[in-house]
Amino acid sequence: MSKKKIAFVGNSALTMMNFRLGVMQALSDQYEVVMVTPEDCDVSALKSAGIRFIPIAVDCKGVNPFRDMCLVRTLTSIYQTEKFDFVFHYTIKPILYGAYAANRSNIPHIEVVTGLGYSFIRRNWLFYVSCALHRIALRSTNGVWFLNQDDCDAFVKWRLVAQKNVHVIHGEGVNTEYFQSNRPISQPFTFLHCGRMLRSKGVELFVHAAEALKPQFPQVQWQLLGPLDAQNPDAISPRQMEEWVRSGAIEYMGVTKDVRPYLEQCSCIVLPSYYMEGVPRSLMEAAAMKRPIIATDSVGCKDVVLDGVNGLLCEKRSLDSLIQAMRKMLTMSEDKRVRMGENGRELMLRKFDEKIVLNEYVVTLHQHLNA
Repeated sequence: MSKKKIAFVGNSALTMMNFRLGVMQALSDQYEVVMVTPEDCDVSALKSAGIRFIPIAVDCKGVNPFRDMCLVRTLTSIYQTEKFDFVFHYTIKPILYGAYAANRSNIPHIEVVTGLGYSFIRRNWLFYVSCALHRIALRSTNGVWFLNQDDCDAFVKWRLVAQKNVHVIHGEGVNTEYFQSNRPISQPFTFLHCGRMLRSKGVELFVHAAEALKPQFPQVQWQLLGPLDAQNPDAISPRQMEEWVRSGAIEYMGVTKDVRPYLEQCSCIVLPSYYMEGVPRSLMEAAAMKRPIIATDSVGCKDVVLDGVNGLLCEKRSLDSLIQAMRKMLTMSEDKRVRMGENGRELMLRKFDEKIVLNEYVVTLHQHLNA
């Protein structure tokens, strides 16, 4: 008997492989797994993982309706040709247009809301258009998964999805075997901001906090690690980054395929984000590697950081609050920072381990494909 065929559809091969390769690979033992995304990175690892790849074009940030209609036609054609038994859609445009294509093709599907993102930050025309499109797309679905309760509550409150169709999976999981470390917290003390270089990720706040604290703590290092996304209107420009580096406020570490060495050498990871996060992967990875965290008391971040237990929370968009949290982290005892790291590791094992998330997929697919 041939395996049933399931698809994972998103707007980035890089994101899909970074966040969901473990899940896809585990499911490939029982199902034929196909990944459908733009080819924005090397996907050769998929073949050895037993996963087939179909490239598509997705205009992630654009609002051109003609390009979006092309995506609808492309997905519909792929779905009707491949005859998938089940599809998981991730991120806004694959959710909006993939759900329509799956309905036209009579394929059961689940939409995974990985965070509300840029279009939901402000109550402008983009917010209302996004709401209208989500109401249409999520009208006929086999379920909508959220990574945190706040996003789930928001979608229900805005009447984008029916209460009966929602489910919270508490993040996309972290591989706690891959992300682990017994290396002591490094000296000199190093704060690390890890993620895309976006204003809404708190990059500017991080830099301004470094500028304010350097005179008092001249030996402390502040580092930024992650890509400069020039296509995003919220992105830090390369010119601005160069100015910060020249001023001596921060070090820009560029990008990396393996974040673990940077997490190991840092003393504390910082994410003062006001972006509409799902559950930030960078925080889960840092906690799994026993690093204390400073993050914003906001959606997604507060799911990973328990204030005073495995890190410190600061107020959203507040430079003063971030400075206070950094100063508190710097002046607390080494033993307390170590305990925070241990508590973070324990939380990841108990609540956010990738195996827990994998079980959600296994149970769901069994229910829908073996009914």
